[in-house]
Amino acid sequence: MGIKTLRSLAIVASAALVLGAFVAPADAKKKKKVKKCAPYTTPEWAGEAETTVVTDAATADAPIELKISTAPGVGTSSEEPHGGTGASSYTYHNFVIDSAAPSASVSARVDSVPTWDYDLWWRYPEGPPAASAAGFWVIPGGEGGETGIGYEQVNAVPAADCQGFTAEIVGAVTPGGEVTLKVWLGK
Repeated sequence: MGIKTLRSLAIVASAALVLGAFVAPADAKKKKKVKKCAPYTTPEWAGEAETTVVTDAATADAPIELKISTAPGVGTSSEEPHGGTGASSYTYHNFVIDSAAPSASVSARVDSVPTWDYDLWWRYPEGPPAASAAGFWVIPGGEGGETGIGYEQVNAVPAADCQGFTAEIVGAVTPGGEVTLKVWLGK
């Protein structure tokens, strides 16, 4: 072999190494399996409510914030979905927890005009509450949550990765209107 042939082989080999350095990581990314949660099946009692995926990016300092329209309501809520007395209104939104960890905790808060009263039920798909905040202004009510003037909040509900929940927002004393539903994950 001549020097020109060796030099040509060395240049081709060097180029192949450089090209391999860029192509191999791209191929590795393509082959990496991405975990995906199964679609959430909306409970029958929640109608055709929308579903939002909650990831680790949703924190107490940077929660998911949704504007939710509610109907007028005067009444109470109960442990049964769409239950209670009077003419309460019911609005639903579904959530799927998609955490990098095998488990996390999820919290949710409904903020409303301080004059009105809403209840927040964080429900398993079968209907039972995982937690609730169903007080009146500063009079507490529910379990696993807190009530204040203009808000209802459920705190640190244990959740497995890919687990689904349905938020039930009950208009207890309200002419209806928009509320803000915030959701975030914790450790």
